[in-house]
Amino acid sequence: MSRPLARTVLPPLLLLALLASTLLLAATPARAGTAPAERAGSTLVLVGFSGVRWADVGPQTPTLESFAEDGAIGTVAVRSVYTSACPGDGWLALSAGRRATDLDVTPTEHNSAACPELTDAVDGRVPAMAEYRRIADAGTFSAEPGLLGDALRGTSTVAIGPGAAIALAGRDGAVAAAEPRADSPAGLQEQVRRALASGAVVVAVDAGVVRDPENLPGREADPGRSRAAQVADVEQRLAAVRAAIASGADPDRTTLLAVSIADAGYTPHLQFAGATGPAPGGGRYDGLLDSRSTRQTGIVQTTDLPPTVLALALGSDNGIGGLVGAPVGSVDADLAPADRVEKVRDLDLAAQAIQPLVPPFVIAWVLSQIVLYVVATVLLRRRAGGGPRRRVLSALRVLAIVYGAVPAATFLANLLPWWRGGDGTGSHLLAITGAVGLFVAVITAVALGGPWRRHLLGPTAAVGAITAGVLAVDVATGSRLVTSSLIGLQPVVAGRFYGLGNAQFALFAVGVLLLTVAVADRLVARGRRREAAVVVAVLGIVATYVDGVVGADFGGVPAIVPAFGLLALQVAGVRLTVRRVLTLLVGTVLVISVIAVADWLRPVDDQTHLGRFVQTLVDGGAWQVVQRKAEQNLHILVGSWYTLVLPVVAVFIGVVLMRPRIVGVAALQRLYDLHPTMRQGSAALLVLIGIGFAANDSGTVIPAVGAMLAVPLIIAACAQLLRDQLPADEAPLPSATTHDRAGTGPTQE
Repeated sequence: MSRPLARTVLPPLLLLALLASTLLLAATPARAGTAPAERAGSTLVLVGFSGVRWADVGPQTPTLESFAEDGAIGTVAVRSVYTSACPGDGWLALSAGRRATDLDVTPTEHNSAACPELTDAVDGRVPAMAEYRRIADAGTFSAEPGLLGDALRGTSTVAIGPGAAIALAGRDGAVAAAEPRADSPAGLQEQVRRALASGAVVVAVDAGVVRDPENLPGREADPGRSRAAQVADVEQRLAAVRAAIASGADPDRTTLLAVSIADAGYTPHLQFAGATGPAPGGGRYDGLLDSRSTRQTGIVQTTDLPPTVLALALGSDNGIGGLVGAPVGSVDADLAPADRVEKVRDLDLAAQAIQPLVPPFVIAWVLSQIVLYVVATVLLRRRAGGGPRRRVLSALRVLAIVYGAVPAATFLANLLPWWRGGDGTGSHLLAITGAVGLFVAVITAVALGGPWRRHLLGPTAAVGAITAGVLAVDVATGSRLVTSSLIGLQPVVAGRFYGLGNAQFALFAVGVLLLTVAVADRLVARGRRREAAVVVAVLGIVATYVDGVVGADFGGVPAIVPAFGLLALQVAGVRLTVRRVLTLLVGTVLVISVIAVADWLRPVDDQTHLGRFVQTLVDGGAWQVVQRKAEQNLHILVGSWYTLVLPVVAVFIGVVLMRPRIVGVAALQRLYDLHPTMRQGSAALLVLIGIGFAANDSGTVIPAVGAMLAVPLIIAACAQLLRDQLPADEAPLPSATTHDRAGTGPTQE
């Protein structure tokens, strides 16, 4: 079967790179909600404050509530360097265009450290700017406080209040025009009116701070006023700003952005955002806010504000290096105001409801998996026969399929508004458990009820296909199901808002791999190795495209390509050599490079994580990205005793999968003997999760999550194999069927 190396390995990889890059360049959707540009350089009034959420908005805050009627509304993910964002963090994110902080503490100390109080500019200069830059230089986010101020040099700007001065100061701390905020709403109204009358293009206003007395860090003093009273202050100041705009010379051509840019305490929340007037790129704000940095309707980030300011003030943010966000636009203008409010309230409600449920779910899932492994080990090793033995193995098979169905069910659960099921953690737990249980039952019924149930690997393939299919459809339609789910993306964490994160990548890739192995096994059993290799290659190409292009997952492609390439070679009967393996790795790098560069060549508004990583390389920031990923993996790995166990568990699972006879797992060895493709698939699985771990930040989750889908489904196949190989005299029904040696169909016992 030996063929020249170039003909064996490179053509499929070159085809993959060409196909993915062609589809990527072709898939450049038009941005929704835009209209022909009105003019470049709109007047912008940016009102920033902190600690205001949509839960605070109602009839008692008519100005905040009015944005739903005459503009666009949304929520803001304010995550900065630490878990929760202080007011200074929010203003520094505006200043630097990246995550930055005014706290010089460790992550552990941050849990109790009080947020620093901001001070007004002195003689046109922010005194603490040098300190802010020192803290940023010691971090790993490549933040440069003062970036926005320097980009606006030559543009007329006015800063009112201490936070606004930080936002508009240059790297040297100088502010073009800065003044303290007036004590009264009437005084603030006059300040804004004068700024607009002076011809200022950008007016930034610090409208105050809301701190939650019941949610403060340990060393922070009580503000002495209720949360509602502090929100009322922000409401009055915002009303004053709107009145100043309305009395100006050209209110219709003035953009107002009102944004809560930090948390009210140590618990992170999605914050308030509203906008009226002209939007970047043309049109007017109407409906729900959105940004290409999140691709989630109704969710933007604080780092999206600097590009928005530049797009409105200068007409474009292109050419300003260091920005990681994107201009804030709007969509869904036809959505009724009440529906807009319901949408943004749901976003924060779901984000808060899911947070306390994730840790107990993960612990329960891990522990129950261990119980399954122990039970399976005992039951698969028992030698007692008869009808009870058959029933026990059948029950184990069903139980294992149920376990395999759980991941996909956690995403499908978000089809139901479970977060509205009560106000407390207990009621939310009950609601989401019911939703997950419903979809587990549906997936299990499909896996065990379709025609594929007659084939040994059929249910395994069905669950894998459903899991991968749910994720593929969701990622192609906006990542709605994985957002605020038990194994999904968490908006308040702000690590990723769309595409496939680490856990989703593991589930998607393992699901496709299990489906691929099952299909290839059928073809190999019929002597059709070439067709089997083609199937592996095609499904590998599909998986790479969905993960790397649609899913915008930079770290997944380096794992998928070699795993599926290795499986294709083995299925084709090609002998593995060091040279072939090295060629496969080189081809993988080629595929990644082509896809990433193709994404980089697209318009900035349509780029994903891959294209932005190429831009990071161009800007010289690649080392900090690599450093941050390595530090995150190391921190997670040694952060607690149970994470230290993960490498041991991973190695043990690897030994079991590759050498089942050594550890006494006879059922798995028998499965490999009758279905050699399963052994090859196990090797590909280890390559997949191993490289996935190494190539991703927080990659420790990939082996764990991948194994929790794959292992139960392998157990199900082993249980079915033993059940079908029981002697005929032990079968309770003479007409019972079993699978033939190749697993290709039933034969009479």
